[in-house]
Amino acid sequence: MPSPFPGMDPFIEGQRWEHFHGEFIYEIHRALMPQLVPRYISVVGERVYVEWLSEPTERETTSSQWRVPDVAILEVVPTTASSVATQVASEVSVEIEPELSRGTVEVELIEISREVFRERFVEIRVRETGELVTVIELLSPTNKQKGKSGWHEYLTKRHEILFSQVHLVELDLLRAGERMPLKGELKGDYLAMVSRWEWRPKALVWSWGLKEPMPTLPIPLKGRDEWVKLDLQSVFNAVYERGGYRYLLDYRRPVEPPLKDEDKVWVEGLLAKALQATP
Repeated sequence: MPSPFPGMDPFIEGQRWEHFHGEFIYEIHRALMPQLVPRYISVVGERVYVEWLSEPTERETTSSQWRVPDVAILEVVPTTASSVATQVASEVSVEIEPELSRGTVEVELIEISREVFRERFVEIRVRETGELVTVIELLSPTNKQKGKSGWHEYLTKRHEILFSQVHLVELDLLRAGERMPLKGELKGDYLAMVSRWEWRPKALVWSWGLKEPMPTLPIPLKGRDEWVKLDLQSVFNAVYERGGYRYLLDYRRPVEPPLKDEDKVWVEGLLAKALQATP
């Protein structure tokens, strides 16, 4: 069943982003491949990193499949007559209790959690040589949170690409978080940047709102006059219908991050019509 929205579905960001991210990247790969062969190929790459969390977050309670406990922090228990020292001394054959007692305290290991993120991206390469031509990135929430591992990991890769002879296409379909460093006044809920290496430091940016369909982007190839088209709206529609997001998403929940009042009224009206039309 098609999406009730003309463009991006705002409910995905707060409910099903991890799943959507991977599906969207693979659909970009599928959409581009027929246009690229035989000279070029499209492949999906993966970046893995860990975010360490000292306190449980709401994300952990709703996405526990990514949560892996790990021992990392020591909490000092104020006792010098250590029961651990006594036990150790009793279990070994030499007299070490005085050494264990001197300046020794008992500690308790506190379990903290870590979150493992796997971010996929599309690479366009020359088929015969494997030369990397273009990278297409879809930003994740941690890419847009300053100080997070995902922020540093992505900015490092972004910097490397921008100082190379590789084209970069950057998609930001998230309303929350910090925008990537760009000069110029940019408005809109969503952004897409196409950076052809010959143009740098200049780039083209598309911005659009929640109520608008997604644009079709020109994807640069090796030759200056070589391009293919990426219809983002068609990619989204295919992912939404194939993935059954109409039934995976809970449209009764508030949109996260919260909408502006005028957008909230528009979303409620759109959903009311869609639900009436649902068999």
